[in-house]
Amino acid sequence: MKLHTKLYLFFAGIVLLPLLVMTVAASVVLDRSAEDTYEGRLQSGLAAAAAIVSAQAQVLEGDLQVALQNADTGAFSSGAAVRRAAVMSTLLADTGAAGITVRDPSGEVVAEAGETIKPGDSAVDLTPMIAATASLSQPDGAIWRVTLLKPYDTESLSRVFSSQGLEWGVLEDTSLLAGSLPQGSDVREEGGASIRTADSSAPTDAIQAQVGEEEYLASAIMLPRDITSSLSILVAAVPLAAVGAASMQALEVGLFLMLGVAVMAGFLGFLLARNITLPLRELTSAAAAGIEGDLGRTVEVKSNDEIGSLASSFGHMQASLRDHIGDLEESRTQLLLALSYAGEILGSTSDRARMMKTTAEAARLATGASGVWVELFASNRPPVRSAVSTGVPSWFFDDKMKKQAAGMSEQVAAGSITAGEILDFGPGSEAVAYPMVHERQALGAMVAVFGTDESSEESRKMLGSLAAQAASAVENVNFVELQELLATTDPMTSLFNFRYLCNCMDKEISKSRRYNHKLSVAILDLDDFKAINDTFGHQAGDELLRAVGDVLSSGVRDADMVARYGGEEFSVVFPETDKADALNVVEKLRRDIADISLVEYPEVRVTASIGIAGFPEDGEDKTDLLVSADKALYRAKAAGKNRSVAA
Repeated sequence: MKLHTKLYLFFAGIVLLPLLVMTVAASVVLDRSAEDTYEGRLQSGLAAAAAIVSAQAQVLEGDLQVALQNADTGAFSSGAAVRRAAVMSTLLADTGAAGITVRDPSGEVVAEAGETIKPGDSAVDLTPMIAATASLSQPDGAIWRVTLLKPYDTESLSRVFSSQGLEWGVLEDTSLLAGSLPQGSDVREEGGASIRTADSSAPTDAIQAQVGEEEYLASAIMLPRDITSSLSILVAAVPLAAVGAASMQALEVGLFLMLGVAVMAGFLGFLLARNITLPLRELTSAAAAGIEGDLGRTVEVKSNDEIGSLASSFGHMQASLRDHIGDLEESRTQLLLALSYAGEILGSTSDRARMMKTTAEAARLATGASGVWVELFASNRPPVRSAVSTGVPSWFFDDKMKKQAAGMSEQVAAGSITAGEILDFGPGSEAVAYPMVHERQALGAMVAVFGTDESSEESRKMLGSLAAQAASAVENVNFVELQELLATTDPMTSLFNFRYLCNCMDKEISKSRRYNHKLSVAILDLDDFKAINDTFGHQAGDELLRAVGDVLSSGVRDADMVARYGGEEFSVVFPETDKADALNVVEKLRRDIADISLVEYPEVRVTASIGIAGFPEDGEDKTDLLVSADKALYRAKAAGKNRSVAA
């Protein structure tokens, strides 16, 4: 008997689906009460709000770190009160904070401004604050602590709770601050005890609590102690009246649905025949098992009608799903692996070799390639070509393939072709090349080798993504190196700047003190340099400064350090050298400076006066040494210039 014939006989069977839907709906409504629903909203709202507060604190901490790098932080330990106030005002303005407190290594408050939290402050009078603290190293080596306070961004918190139909507040001590709950009220559980929460990141179970004069269903979460100005509890609540109304409505709907199902089931039950319901139940059970992950459940085909065909198709579908899930799991594993390596590639901004090795390994493991070759071009710093391979030896990639890959990268950078070119390789293998291009500049190339028919569209896309990530990482390395160079180099002479000089002297003095070595420092000033600028122009003066820098750099040892002290002054640090030996060197430098002849300005001549100081006899630290050398320099000037004088 065909199915359409059975449907004619059992037409009432079409009511089965509505019955099932109504039964499930009634079960869901009755099993899940309104209180459970609101408890889930309370806990999810609290977790989201706590994450928002933590994110606000992290942003404030990052702003504090950036502001401290640009601030005159030495004012906290040695500056006058006006100078400290100016620095703190600047920090407050740069970070948008409401208050700042500075503590010395003993924990004593040495400076504060704006809103601060003091012992004895009433919680009712306080504004809930997030806090961010940073360590501050002073020139004397002491570690100070700078703390910023900033009010919560209550608008974002209000949006989180209002979207769930909830009210909220911040509980400090026993009083509510901010939020939509009555401010100044306390929150108490049944029995009169104050609401409590464990010192953890998880919200409490919902409880019945009293806020002011009204009863609520409430939950709370302890905010992390390191991001708030004081012990703070975030409270979310909903009036019990609203919960009760929702529960009653759910009960009425559930009873109505259950009554309807019972009546319809009793009226139509005798019409349903087992030869229709049983196969459908088996299919439903197998489908439910498949949803739970059990794709091995089979349905026996007992008829040749449409239901039998459906059971047979269902079996084929299960087998196909098992195959597809296996493929998806493998692709998912490769994708997760590629994403993990991509993060590591971008994090390798200080180690170019590690970045290249990580890129090659990521490409090989994530795509199943037999081998991967990665090369950086000579346009990168340092200006040399460098390459690495994984999976197969480097000689596996011949010069012809490398030239093809390099040419392809240049063409992609120029915009003449797209990425993903298939290169000539040996029989039974396929090589795919991808460029490492950043902002129209070819930084390198990647080549992956696959066996025949092993590469796929997904693997090629993954290679392209990894090559792009690697190009960004290379550019980050270049940028960091450039910034480090600019931070320590004088742009006029390409010598080290005064900042680097101070750091170098600290290290060399520490080393000389440890090993009982001598150390000499010379300060050199060009005589009557202003007259040269006034007579021949500043371009001539700039050329002369560069020429003096070249003479100094070429006239000292590799271990010595030459820096531009400022203006027309230079400085030379001589490690493991006493003043007598240093004097011999600077005398030669002085004569070489007097012999400088500029090609474009042959009439320009200059002499130099030099002062020398030695460690430890003329100073125990860099400040004393530089002062001693500077005094010796002025003695040389006073004695007629163009001479060297030791302290």
